[in-house]
Amino acid sequence: MSAAVKGPAGYVRLGERLEILGLRVVLLAYWGTVSVLAQRSAKPWPRGGESVRPKG
Repeated sequence: MSAAVKGPAGYVRLGERLEILGLRVVLLAYWGTVSVLAQRSAKPWPRGGESVRPKG
């Protein structure tokens, strides 16, 4: 017999609850890694107040 936890949709098995929590942790770690790598590989912005479009 497995332990049950009261959740928003009624009783949920503890194993399912841990599986959902683990999935959230993995997705958060993936999102954080992708975010950091994207910032490191991004091209630097042009000088402060300059427009990207050519004048004229």
